[in-house]
Amino acid sequence: MGKDLRFGLRTLWKSPGFALMAILALGLGIGANTAIFSVVNAVMLQRMPYENPDRLVMVWEQSPRTSKTNVANPTNFLDWRARNQSFDRLAALVQFDISLTGDGEPEVISNLAVSDGFFQILGVQPLLGRWFTPQEDTPGNDRVAILSEGLWRRRYGADPNILNRRMQINGREFPIVGVMPAGFRFPLTQADVWQPMAIDRAKTYEGRYLSTVGRLHGNASVASAQADMNLIAAQLQKERPNFNSKWGITVVGLREQAIGDVRTPLLVLLGAVGLVLLIACANVANLLLMRAAGRGREMAIRAALGASAGRIARQLLMESSLLAVLGGALGLMIGIQAMHLLTLALPDTINYANLKTIHLDTTVFLFTAAISIATGILFGLAPALKAARADVQEALKDGGRIVTGARSVTRQALVVAEVALSMTLLIGAGLLIRSFARLARVNPGFDAQHVLSMQLSVAGRYGGEKLVAFGQQMLERVRTLPGVEAAGTSHFLPLGRIIPGTGFFRADQPRPNHGEEPVTDVLVVMPGYFAAMSTPIVRGRVFDDQDRAGAPHRVVINRTLARQFFPNEDPIGKVLAIQWGKWPYEIIGEVEDVHQQSLDKDVKAEVFLCNLQEPTGPVYLVARTHGDPRLLAKAIQAEIHSLDRDIPISDVKTMDEYVAAAVAAPRFNTILLGGFAALALLLAAVGIFGVISYSVAQRTQEIGIRRALGAGTGSVMRLVVAQGMGLAAIGIAIGLVGALAATRLLQTLLFGVTPTDPVTFGGVAVVLSAVAFVASYWPARRAARVDPMEALRHE
Repeated sequence: MGKDLRFGLRTLWKSPGFALMAILALGLGIGANTAIFSVVNAVMLQRMPYENPDRLVMVWEQSPRTSKTNVANPTNFLDWRARNQSFDRLAALVQFDISLTGDGEPEVISNLAVSDGFFQILGVQPLLGRWFTPQEDTPGNDRVAILSEGLWRRRYGADPNILNRRMQINGREFPIVGVMPAGFRFPLTQADVWQPMAIDRAKTYEGRYLSTVGRLHGNASVASAQADMNLIAAQLQKERPNFNSKWGITVVGLREQAIGDVRTPLLVLLGAVGLVLLIACANVANLLLMRAAGRGREMAIRAALGASAGRIARQLLMESSLLAVLGGALGLMIGIQAMHLLTLALPDTINYANLKTIHLDTTVFLFTAAISIATGILFGLAPALKAARADVQEALKDGGRIVTGARSVTRQALVVAEVALSMTLLIGAGLLIRSFARLARVNPGFDAQHVLSMQLSVAGRYGGEKLVAFGQQMLERVRTLPGVEAAGTSHFLPLGRIIPGTGFFRADQPRPNHGEEPVTDVLVVMPGYFAAMSTPIVRGRVFDDQDRAGAPHRVVINRTLARQFFPNEDPIGKVLAIQWGKWPYEIIGEVEDVHQQSLDKDVKAEVFLCNLQEPTGPVYLVARTHGDPRLLAKAIQAEIHSLDRDIPISDVKTMDEYVAAAVAAPRFNTILLGGFAALALLLAAVGIFGVISYSVAQRTQEIGIRRALGAGTGSVMRLVVAQGMGLAAIGIAIGLVGALAATRLLQTLLFGVTPTDPVTFGGVAVVLSAVAFVASYWPARRAARVDPMEALRHE
């Protein structure tokens, strides 16, 4: 074994070009797979830090209007908890921002209000202190808090005596009763503080805004729990028809819920790197076959000198295994570096669980090792067996030069496979590129340039008339700053988060049955908001200082609502009944559609209420400036703190950043898949170049004879190029068929482009043909320059 190893190393050292090409091809393929497999393993098979996580489920109310609604009503939740037969425990949670003051600078942090049993369901233990008691989950007894380990260290210096210390939340004191373990989080949430939810059974809750988690008991399954909850849903529809009519209940596993919408893009990326690895392996196989074919005389001489067939086969296997091990080691290094780059490049808007902390675990390492070993054995086996069965006399007579038959067909088949796989991958990347280009051209409905935004946490500090007065004073001061063109506020920002909605109907038409009213998004804004956002006014007017408390309640609608509910009518002056506040509301204006939630979804019906009449938090300030808005951030914050130095300010961003974040996920997916496609294209081009170059070398005498008989340069070049283009044409045809099936998996990732887009299919075919032509052209030029006399004297 030691002699075989040393001899194999010397052999590879004497052929550095061949060895480097094989190691690099395999390293790139394995490296890409290692990085993406690590990501997929971290998400799809993520190790949830909970007790028996596969028994955990999420329970949602199912809206009659949409296929997916991740919300629940508090009163309905209490009935679920009391009546179900499927769960050991069922708990509710809701996330919202809070204002933290005292013990440092004021700041806005995320808070998770949870009902009794939440922590017991997950089966986690506190780092310090205790969980909430059942008594603390009742109104009036709920003023206690648990800290995250991160907040405990960052704001309180990891004080070991933190328990029972009081913290200021929204201007009220809460004793700290516990600290969560490091890294703890519930999927799809982010919290620095936990508080009891304290749902009041005697209170009527009209909204649906809770999340719910449960632990299945005994032999209960998701299916049996679903059947159980269906019975409860039917009961609640009969008991409270005005609120629950046609609303159902959905039960889904926590792991499935956590993976959410990232399953498809992750599987697409996994499939893409799988194709890259196959192309890389085909390249290595081709290189090994060509090298073995060119060493026919060497193997024959070794056999003539007494080397056994097994000895020769073992030597070739050792060489291929060395290449595989070296390629695997390179791939591992590339994969680790790529993994780090991925974690740095991942947009914050992509919900890939805890990918900021992914690492190379045992599963991924074993995967890399298995691929490397399998590559060495499989692709070294065919040349080894061929060499072991070779006829020594024939090999010595032929000199190992002329190679035909099965080996030539195998090499050509491998090139065709590379081209076909590259074609499939390139079409997928092309579709995503065209989709992203169209998404990037979507008009968000406002001018994002030169607009600064920031969130002001007013909860517990301002409400009602005080909120109105504070907002007006703040806007007056901000508008007087040099460089500020316009300023306003909204209680949510476009492309920032989920926008609240409610039912509504035309006041001049019969009211629909309760639960069947159309739904509209609702935003509460201060005068100046539309000017600051440069939202075009279609007709009528927008709010001004006259639309205040005591004046008739007015509303501004968007174009979609006007088109859907006032077709062929002028909506100005019409009245809407909106189940939000003091309805009815007179329509005074219509504005252009704004993409509130995402750029790739249709705009919904939307109404704007005036904050002067409907004081509502949270408060997002937007200011349009004449230059770079970031230069005015400190000055604006100073004006706000001059009114209230303890008000926390967070999310200081430009609206350009919100727009960029809205396309971050598709941009990331497009760049990643495009990179894999480019790598596949490069490997395919190398494969074509290698096969055609080797073919030219083997046909030197034939080409010399053709030249001696009068064949011109063009004729010889056409002969060689035709061989490469013929292989490429077959691969492109097979790849087109494969892409027609594979690209349907991209349906949910595309925007404005169909999976069978003819422009993409045709364009990729042209690009791949051009690359194949270039890869064939250079060997053809070399063939055309063959000297007939030199070729005829060759061996």
